[in-house]
Amino acid sequence: MLALKVEAVADLLDCEVETVNGRALSGDLPGLKFGRSWVFPAVALEARLNEMAAEEAVARRAPRTPVLIAVKRRRPPSLG
Repeated sequence: MLALKVEAVADLLDCEVETVNGRALSGDLPGLKFGRSWVFPAVALEARLNEMAAEEAVARRAPRTPVLIAVKRRRPPSLG
């Protein structure tokens, strides 16, 4: 089994080490914590990245709901 350290994952994803740590802590990235360090099984990481890419692609294809803007109407001035 190939396992990657947090620095290698950050380099692979082109992001900061803190971002990888945060994503691992939140459960976005599959990792195991040993002491103060995270270890990421390469197969699990690849599977999760594939899932995330597919989810984002579906979200991009979803039709967007138009945003309605409320317009406040003014009363015409009274002629009296």
